[in-house]
Amino acid sequence: MRRFFSLSLVMVGLILLLSVLVPIGLSQLSFSFRPKLLDPTAVALVPALFVIPDYTQPTTWFPSASSTPTVSRVRYYTLSIPKLNLRDVPVEINGTDLKKNPIQFPGTALPGDYGNTVIFGHSTLPALYKPNDPISIFNPLPKIKVGDAITIQYDGVTYKYIVRNTTEVDPSQVEVLAQRYDKNELTLITCVPLGTYLRRFVARAELVN
Repeated sequence: MRRFFSLSLVMVGLILLLSVLVPIGLSQLSFSFRPKLLDPTAVALVPALFVIPDYTQPTTWFPSASSTPTVSRVRYYTLSIPKLNLRDVPVEINGTDLKKNPIQFPGTALPGDYGNTVIFGHSTLPALYKPNDPISIFNPLPKIKVGDAITIQYDGVTYKYIVRNTTEVDPSQVEVLAQRYDKNELTLITCVPLGTYLRRFVARAELVN
């Protein structure tokens, strides 16, 4: 009986260890292959089946969405979510590399304008989370709640938004990028489950002042 109990504990321990190490290993392996995608010649030599999409590029998250550049007088603004301890996070307008900072998706409304300001931020495995690291900057986002405040400082003006709803969508559901010009909206997006690219977590907020 004791031997059976000991073996059971060992098996449970191994399963728990593998459940942690395997996702981390796969994530690291994925990151190690991504730089090759920046070289079109290298991509041409790799069978399409084995090409890993470059999710540091925001247009990869919703491949069928339009990516017309947004016209702005400034290139960067800041985003703060006090409840998640995210403060003065730089957001790049029309950016192309989520390894540097969150990005406002091209073609979406500027903060304060009528329409939908859509911001993408990277996330990774919880075990790899580092505050203020662009690779994991939006890891806390799935914890946001309806009623939480979001502040944006754009071109010298402060805009306050309140979260109205949260949801998860498939990458094919580009309607989360849609522009409605009867209100001022803000949409924050990251990948979930954390450390994967299977779905998109979406927090939608509305301007209150």
